[in-house]
Amino acid sequence: MFQTDILIDTSVLPSNIMSLRDDNFIDFVKEEAGHAVAALLELQGINSVKSLLMTDDVCSIMNVKSKSLDAFKNKYGYMQDDGICIIQPGVKGNIEYLISLLKKKCVDDAKLVKSSKRNQLSSSLTTTTDTSSTIRKPTSSILSDSSPETASLKSSNLSVAEHKSYIIDTLNSWCKNNKSKDNNERFSLVEGKDYFISLQNDSTGTLKCNIKCSCEKWTTLVFRRGKFQLSNFYRHLQGLTNECPAFKKNFNNPPVSSPSSTHNH
Repeated sequence: MFQTDILIDTSVLPSNIMSLRDDNFIDFVKEEAGHAVAALLELQGINSVKSLLMTDDVCSIMNVKSKSLDAFKNKYGYMQDDGICIIQPGVKGNIEYLISLLKKKCVDDAKLVKSSKRNQLSSSLTTTTDTSSTIRKPTSSILSDSSPETASLKSSNLSVAEHKSYIIDTLNSWCKNNKSKDNNERFSLVEGKDYFISLQNDSTGTLKCNIKCSCEKWTTLVFRRGKFQLSNFYRHLQGLTNECPAFKKNFNNPPVSSPSSTHNH
């Protein structure tokens, strides 16, 4: 029998998954489990990992008789002959996968905390018996933990500068693809003009990235597989239901670069 446990890989989760709330959490769910699951959670006010795991049966809302739920039921469910509405098997599978993934993350984190406490106790006993290292080791440890470089690396092995370069390069590639696809050779997005990148550590030392568009709207990037993903920013620029006015203007009327500005750059 196929063991579904092999599908559960917590490395796909962003490092700050436990602190994601509201729109940031729902955006993560859309990427990892699909729009149907995101709609199912949003409909019930489930806005974080904890609220999801504390909800007994996420799919039980399909049994609630309310006209306000009819649109959701018609789109993602089936009405049986006995009048009971059940959710589509694929949607149910996605929600079960997501819950299993997040439960494993909680278990893994608890094991890490327990292991860390054991290591701290062992280290404490070692420094107590070794008087020559009692002064040096704790001091160097404190300096290391509080340094900005160390804090910024809690999220990945990339430095802040490398994260920024990756984001800029990825956006440049995206612009290049759009150029060829729409035959618009002059289209480009310039960092510091069309968008602004903010990379900062939060109070826990976790690196966060936000992009400010020239239209003044901020977008939070999801951190996955060691890098910040730009899907949220792409959605802002070219959403299905709305399109950023600044992007639309730039794309339809790209600026002409003068020879002097090109050489100076």
